[in-house]
Amino acid sequence: MSTSHLESTENEHRDDRPLGFAKGVMGDRADGLRRQRRWTAAALEYQSMVRLDADDVAAALRWADCCWRARQPAGAAQGWLAAAAALARAGQHRRALGLAQRAAALDPEQVVRSRIEAIVRSCGAPAEALCEIAARAHGAARRFDRARELRELLLECDPGSVTKTMRVAEVDLQHGDRERGASLLTDAAARMHASGRAGAFVRLAETLIDHGRLDADATLELARIYLRRGQVAEALQKLELARRRSPLRLELVELSLRCHAALGSGAAAEVMLDDLLARTGAAVGDAAQQQALCRMLEQAAGFAGRDGRWRERMLAWLRRAAAPGQPSAPRRPTPPPPPAWAVRASRGATVASAQPDAASTDRAPLLPKRSPG
Repeated sequence: MSTSHLESTENEHRDDRPLGFAKGVMGDRADGLRRQRRWTAAALEYQSMVRLDADDVAAALRWADCCWRARQPAGAAQGWLAAAAALARAGQHRRALGLAQRAAALDPEQVVRSRIEAIVRSCGAPAEALCEIAARAHGAARRFDRARELRELLLECDPGSVTKTMRVAEVDLQHGDRERGASLLTDAAARMHASGRAGAFVRLAETLIDHGRLDADATLELARIYLRRGQVAEALQKLELARRRSPLRLELVELSLRCHAALGSGAAAEVMLDDLLARTGAAVGDAAQQQALCRMLEQAAGFAGRDGRWRERMLAWLRRAAAPGQPSAPRRPTPPPPPAWAVRASRGATVASAQPDAASTDRAPLLPKRSPG
């Protein structure tokens, strides 16, 4: 048998050997290096063992110990996190949390999704709190991608949480992809509204408004929720925001009139109607829209109950809206008072005109004198 054939047969048997054989060799070599106090070399061997067998808790702990003795905090934190993940998969949650907390305290930068995911999914709320702390640490260090990954992991564990959704979107809206963050909040708001969770919808909608990302329909629904709660001023504020985007939408105008009637602000309602009729007159005439406007104003006359002044105002605007092609006349501003010198000059002219002219007096004909007797 040739030598080459023997070498190929030996290589085949060597490839067929289980990884446990290589792991045993690595373990013996790592233990020898550890006894020689060659901490860095021993840590590399233990790290290779953990890569071969992620559930080897002893190798992960020795890896962390060697890195700690070699003054390598990043490696020590990685070893503790690897041991914590193995313990979490084995159901030893308390030990896993302890090691994860030690790693986070030593080097928060090493707490990333790939190392802590098994711990968070197995250990529940305490691990989620640790994950949020690590996400804030990444955000403070301007590592926003890692912070988003950790908060996205928390959201995957609890998809219905509004707080976790807002935290993920906060990273995108402030430091990342604004469109992605707005889309995440919009989808979550739609789910909350469909499921009847009004409080959660209000939180998400207010966040979208703060970032200028809420459309007119969602703003209208938010105003309706405020009206049902009795918060009329807040509802009117949201309606004004929606009217900036859709000024001719009569549904927004009607709810705004209801708010003005409840607040007793008739002058503000007239300003709104003046602007509406001016826009309607400038736009292309539509008989159906004009009829809808008249019906709305007719209904608005009864929004204030027994307030006769409000009713008169609405009926006056109804007559203006019913007149085709005659939008409301713009209000003329009050002219400013004349200056003091003009007032004094006008007063002097008035006095002079009241006194007779001397020349005209001389030219006046004299009355004939009566003869005596």
